[in-house]
Amino acid sequence: MFDVENLLQLGLLSHMIPVWQVFFFIAALLPFLLWNRVRLCLLITYLFTFYLGFMVQWGDYLAASGTLFPFFLYAFSGIMVTVVFVILIFKEEGDGFNLFLSLKRKTVVLRPFEPGDGGQWR
Repeated sequence: MFDVENLLQLGLLSHMIPVWQVFFFIAALLPFLLWNRVRLCLLITYLFTFYLGFMVQWGDYLAASGTLFPFFLYAFSGIMVTVVFVILIFKEEGDGFNLFLSLKRKTVVLRPFEPGDGGQWR
């Protein structure tokens, strides 16, 4: 399907993903897929994509730019997305934001309507 000579002519040899990394990704993802842990599968996929994006694209870009600022920006944004995702995974559903707990409307449980009570409280 892909000939090495054609890849060398296109200059895409540095953009290939090693097979052992793909197998490692599948091995890391498979147990969580079998246990139906979809959020952890999404986190593993994001981290793998983040790693491959750095290895494939950013190595050449960092060498050309000569500064480490793009690396720090890329690493900081990836770490922040990971931290926010982990916080959202372990957050209990239905709590809302803790900042707005005092502003939330309280739900009052009403008693069932009974005909003839005249709307009087018991």
